[in-house]
Amino acid sequence: MITRAVSWMMAVAAALLTVACDRTETSTANVTSTSPAGTSTAPSSAAAKQRDNALVRVLHTVPTGNTFDLFAGDLLLFDGLNFKTVTPYRAVDGQRYAFALRPAGMAQAKPLSSNTEDLKDGDFYTAIAMPGDGRGPELRVVNDHLDSPASGKARLRVVHAGTDAGTIDVRAAGASETLFGKLDYQSVSDYRDVAPMNGQVEITSAGQAASLAATMAHLEAGRFYTLVIVSNASAPSKIDAFLIEDALTP
Repeated sequence: MITRAVSWMMAVAAALLTVACDRTETSTANVTSTSPAGTSTAPSSAAAKQRDNALVRVLHTVPTGNTFDLFAGDLLLFDGLNFKTVTPYRAVDGQRYAFALRPAGMAQAKPLSSNTEDLKDGDFYTAIAMPGDGRGPELRVVNDHLDSPASGKARLRVVHAGTDAGTIDVRAAGASETLFGKLDYQSVSDYRDVAPMNGQVEITSAGQAASLAATMAHLEAGRFYTLVIVSNASAPSKIDAFLIEDALTP
């Protein structure tokens, strides 16, 4: 019995050590992000935390053709944001901010949307300009939890900004099981560990088989992916989809 207990305790200690090592490797790795907008590299979580910084980027999913600026208090963080823009991460002081989305070039204009968020040192965030229920956009700020996926898995989440798509399912082409089921419009899912894949990901109306949109997805183990679903700018009744990839790089 004692031998078994000792073996169990050693196994638990080894597992905890592995988790601790994974977290250390995660926190000290730079983050390389790739999207249709291009590729950029941000400093590691540990480096940002040492400087008392958080890291913020912007995703613009509003298909109206309007260009936005994002402010944090009086600080202009990002300007000239166009539809489908994915900015690089920018370091800011880790603190509480009143974020405001304004028409581009109109620093004194009333915010189109605002959101107050606490940013923690060393954390990564995506501010999302989301289509609102009325004419104006809605500003969301979400934490990008870049913790290591389970061994052999990729990590995937979904931003549903497809205005007329309603509730949707997301699945690998030809698969019967959904990767994400019954996602509501304007939702941002949590990350989920998924099997690596190389093929099409399809978006369908919830419970339906017919594809509303599809995009090629090469999901590699150990990496993070955001599937962004947006309205088609030239045909608002249809939707498009694209991926943002975040990779931890030594």
